[in-house]
Amino acid sequence: MKKHLLRAFVCIGVLALTLLIACGSGAEAAGDKAYKMSQRTTGAAQREHWKMAFMKYREAVMANPQNVSTRLRNRFIEMCIVRARLMLEEGGVNMGGIPLLMNDIEAQLKDDVETSVRQDYARFLAQLGDSSSVRRRFIDALRYYDRAISKAADPAPFREMRAGVIGDVVQENYEIAKFELAAGRREKEEEDKTTHFIRAEYFAKVALYFDSTFVPAQTVLGEIYKENIWSYSAFVSVIRDYTDTVMFRRINDKRILLAIAANPSGGTRYEIRVHSSANTDLRMRSEHFALIDLEGKRFNGAPGANMSPDILGFEREGVYTINFPGAPAMGRISKLIYDNTPQRQFSEKYFQ
Repeated sequence: MKKHLLRAFVCIGVLALTLLIACGSGAEAAGDKAYKMSQRTTGAAQREHWKMAFMKYREAVMANPQNVSTRLRNRFIEMCIVRARLMLEEGGVNMGGIPLLMNDIEAQLKDDVETSVRQDYARFLAQLGDSSSVRRRFIDALRYYDRAISKAADPAPFREMRAGVIGDVVQENYEIAKFELAAGRREKEEEDKTTHFIRAEYFAKVALYFDSTFVPAQTVLGEIYKENIWSYSAFVSVIRDYTDTVMFRRINDKRILLAIAANPSGGTRYEIRVHSSANTDLRMRSEHFALIDLEGKRFNGAPGANMSPDILGFEREGVYTINFPGAPAMGRISKLIYDNTPQRQFSEKYFQ
């Protein structure tokens, strides 16, 4: 009895597999028919044939995804790219169906995919990069260019595209930083002057985020630091015109802001302003502060200073007078740091 049941189950399984393969073959044939018709038509009719070819090829692939022929694989990817381009034209890069199509493509992007098809997919990824770049979503743009480089049969043209976008972004943000610095130096009103300097720092940092070796931006940022030493680098308060949220968050990465309130007589004693938007309270200790000179030598704050308030809560500010024994004059200081390692809290304020 058991043998008969086993034989029956085997027969049913074979029959089901045969039907599945047959369905896949029928779907592929229907896809081929629509594919050929798309080559003979234009406009709306061509789009309908493309859509049908895509659906039938996908049905054939899904019927037996582990045993897809080279021919079917290439036709399916080709139609996925066509469909994705139509979505991009109709709704832009944010169309929800595009990532799903990319997943379908990359699941089938095997070694037997034709060079021309692989290169066409890379060109589509570059289109997504271009679209993101136009909307000033540069982080997204670079991700698409990087993806194109990794998937292309010949990555050289996409490396060139990526380099071109980076060059443009770096130069543009550097020019804005220079403009804001000059505007701040001309400004008479202290509040407006500060706004220009903070904006200048932000745009210089954007330029250097994309190319940390760009010397003109390094130079102008050093000049900005000297002007902005007395103010928080509170980018969120003055940068309203950003379009790339990811980029803004990467530049605006400090939850603890520092500024120099005063340096009486130019000595080793400083009045330091601290503003916290950290998720945990700051337990303020003078030894958590240090000055770093231009040679990298560290001068810790003398312990025992009167730190009031001694606990700095969320969205609170404190002003603390701290002595840094042995520290050189301000002109020889590279930066001020706040380093509370046990609480994993760190911030810094560059002087130059």
